[in-house]
This record gives sequence, structure tokens and C-alpha cells, in this order.
Amino acid sequence: MVLDTRARAGELVAQRIDHLSGDGRSIDVLRRPQHGTDAPPHSETMPLSPLSRAALDHWLPMRAELTETLEGSAEALWVSLAHNHAGTLRDDGSYTRRRQGMPLQQRGLIRSYNSGRHRYGLTDLLPPKLEQLRRALEEECATPCGFP
Repeated sequence: MVLDTRARAGELVAQRIDHLSGDGRSIDVLRRPQHGTDAPPHSETMPLSPLSRAALDHWLPMRAELTETLEGSAEALWVSLAHNHAGTLRDDGSYTRRRQGMPLQQRGLIRSYNSGRHRYGLTDLLPPKLEQLRRALEEECATPCGFP
């Protein structure tokens, strides 16, 4: 998804299921201008590569299983695969646990990127930080790259 959209971590974790087009060939990315600009956020529709579409075809059924027992609507596109702590420290020193299927947060997304780099032996191919990957893509593709 990063390769196709060049989205920042915050833009990725803000994605919802309804941001995907009906045919799964594109996704809306809510761009939030950086560097202290007063420009309002704007939506940009980005085409998805065949690789991203295949990955989503694999991910969406898994995501549905992870979120099926949650109360309310599960709108987030990216959700956690396993229980994790929410960072809320209790009086007894333990952390509040978030169940699997909860919306992924920025730190969780970045941790997932880093663990994937190591787990799949991609440390020589991918930069250490997700933001470095995004910026390299921005430099290479100054205009939106399209896919058939």
C-alpha cells in the first residue's frame, strides 16, 4: 500500500474499509499537509497495483475474522493481528490489553514494518524506517504513478 499511495503512517492508520473503491482497484487517501501549513486535508484517489490488490484479497477475509466479535462497527482497514497493550498503566503495574482486531495505531504500524523487514530478510532491500521508504518513493515518483 505504501508503494502505491506513498501515504504517511498516520494516513495509513486512518484508512477505513469505505476508502477502498467498490472494485478494489483504488483507494482514497486523506492527505494531511505537513510542515506547519494551514492547508486543509484533502482526499486523493490512488490506483492500486495488481500486487496491492492481491494482498488486499488475502487481507480482507483475515481482517473480517479478526473484527467479527467486536462490538459496534469495525471500519478501520488496518487492524491488529494479536492482543497488545494500550499503553495505559494500571495501579498494579500491568497494562490495559487491547484485543486483536482493534484499529492499528501508528506505533503498531511502524513496529509491524520493522518486524516484517527482519522476519522476511528484507533488511538489505528496505530502509530501516517506513518514513524513509515513503520519502524515497516521493522522490522517485513526483507525480501519481498509475496502474492499469
